[in-house]
Amino acid sequence: MLVLALLAVGAVFYLRSSDEGGADAAPVQTRPAVYRIVDTGRMNDVLASREVDSLPLNEGEMFERNNAEISSQSIDFTLRDSDLTDDCSSAVWGRELTEAVTDADCTQVARATYVSDTYFGVTAVFNLADVDASRQLAAAMSDPSEEDGGDTTAAARGFVLPPSGADPFDRLGEGYSASEAIISGHYLVVVWVQSASSESVEDRVSLAGPLVALANVRDPLYRRMVQLDDGSDEGTDGTGQTGGTGQTGTEGTGQTGTTDPNGTGATGTTGTD
Repeated sequence: MLVLALLAVGAVFYLRSSDEGGADAAPVQTRPAVYRIVDTGRMNDVLASREVDSLPLNEGEMFERNNAEISSQSIDFTLRDSDLTDDCSSAVWGRELTEAVTDADCTQVARATYVSDTYFGVTAVFNLADVDASRQLAAAMSDPSEEDGGDTTAAARGFVLPPSGADPFDRLGEGYSASEAIISGHYLVVVWVQSASSESVEDRVSLAGPLVALANVRDPLYRRMVQLDDGSDEGTDGTGQTGGTGQTGTEGTGQTGTTDPNGTGATGTTGTD
């Protein structure tokens, strides 16, 4: 497993709507304090392109079953808001990133917000042409300050937009948050978490647990991987989901790297094939 660490501590800017915190509040335009790319193995081989995995994502698959409630790392996340659209550009902000989504031949993006007693998080699953497109889009989400001398406002590369800006997501980016872009074959999965009690990007805390937990949103992709790996083309169940077992799949969330307390690198965990 290859993990690339791309750090952006303290280099966060955001725009907020006039109806901040309301039920219909627009999502904030902001970035995580720490962003990393996680490049996995087996899924990249089996789900390498949309040609071999041509079935579109559906709402039952992405937002029901195991993804309605995600419990892992002693954290219980509950689905709050969800959105599945073929307008991929509406799921991101920033000119460069909008162009990158188009270049990656994105046909769908499934976004969701999750809340727990101590954390809140955002997930996004982009359906792209192939694994190379997934890697390129992940790189396009990296922090522009490394190339622009620390001036993030000049680059406007952008990041993922949550499907809602309602509380507590109106505070996303105000506190210390971390995100991982997990390359999962022709899908790019973005998980983004923040502590509910964090009030400053300078208050560095370990977000390894919630990152690993929320990475279970990949469960539908594991089911697709198992089905294709078995050479099966059987239909879906009543919720529109492919068959499968378990919340964590066969590779587990061990494929997902973690963020150390200083937000400066990966401790990594070991999954099972």
